[in-house]
Amino acid sequence: MRWGRGRAVVGVVALVVAGASLAGCAAQSGASGSCAGTSIELRDSSDLRPSGSVNLRVEWLYRICEDTGGTFRPSDDVTVTITPDATGRTVLLGRPTPSGPQFTVDGRFELPDDLPPGEAVLGVHSHDGDGSGADLPVTISASASEG
Repeated sequence: MRWGRGRAVVGVVALVVAGASLAGCAAQSGASGSCAGTSIELRDSSDLRPSGSVNLRVEWLYRICEDTGGTFRPSDDVTVTITPDATGRTVLLGRPTPSGPQFTVDGRFELPDDLPPGEAVLGVHSHDGDGSGADLPVTISASASEG
């Protein structure tokens, strides 16, 4: 009979330890989910062709995501790039500074005149701390003189 009680206690301890482990995972999962995601909003006034421009808005370009009660800090090192599939070469379009309470980059960036038409990836990324950022597939049209 005594052995049976000991076994029951071991079973309860194992259940409590497993429950605590799962609760920790849930807390970590919920905490990391509270850091706002970064996405690129491409404005209708963008002119995606060689010598054109891209007008975009990106929020939450942070250096440090403090989802446990600390202070979020904006990134000090942000790049806007475009990488045409045809060349695979990343072209730097700008180095903006995030501003406002949501660490926002909002602006127009000129595209190079030698940008090849076709599929490309527009990227806006923080290069310090947690490294927030986003990529957006775009299509570069032929220039007006070619069309």
